[in-house]
Amino acid sequence: MSHPGNAVMLFTYDGYATADFVPFIEGAVDRVLATGMRPDVFIDLDRIEGYDSEYRQAVSKWGARTYRRLGEVRFLVRSRIVAMGIAVSNLTAGGQLKPTTKRAEFQAALQSAVARQAARA
Repeated sequence: MSHPGNAVMLFTYDGYATADFVPFIEGAVDRVLATGMRPDVFIDLDRIEGYDSEYRQAVSKWGARTYRRLGEVRFLVRSRIVAMGIAVSNLTAGGQLKPTTKRAEFQAALQSAVARQAARA
């Protein structure tokens, strides 16, 4: 996880995700929310191999509770299985989740968020 800009969070996954990841995600985002900022969250899933159902359930529940407090939520995906999981999660997130399979599009949105958040600071 990194902060490429003020109130911009980048999570990069590698390997297989389990429910053990969710408390880390919650804590990282909650720390930014506690400062009063509305973070833009970018999730790079290009190298993820998959995830267990407990992870999907836990992160979906957390997202349903939290998405209204977030700015942009964008995903870079390669796996069709992961893309289907995002589509399911998007049902509880009011369509706010924006996946793409194009790294250039993901990077452009990330740079735009960094510039936008810097202008607010």
